[in-house]
Amino acid sequence: MQTFNFNTEHLIRQAQEKSMRGDHAAAVECLRKAIDMEPQHPGAFALMGDCCDYLGQHEQAIASYDQAIRIDPYHADAWFNKGMSLRSVGRDAEATQCIAKSIELYCGR
Repeated sequence: MQTFNFNTEHLIRQAQEKSMRGDHAAAVECLRKAIDMEPQHPGAFALMGDCCDYLGQHEQAIASYDQAIRIDPYHADAWFNKGMSLRSVGRDAEATQCIAKSIELYCGR
């Protein structure tokens, strides 16, 4: 199991709080700092994808989810949310595959 820097985790918590308040742009800034400190943190990339998606930056969201999945191919939330972002840009076949992969991971098949 990988452990992460306390400062990185603090930045990610700040980003989560900002995102929950609807300040996704500020959350992205926190996440950029966290990723600079811990470039192999799948949760930071997944949350970055979520924030970018909320901001309408679907291609950047997809790229962030891809990075989360490269680091942790079992990150079911990243697979699902990537699928939703793909659907937002009209890439329905890819979206369906990603959502199916997330269901497989959620269900343990």
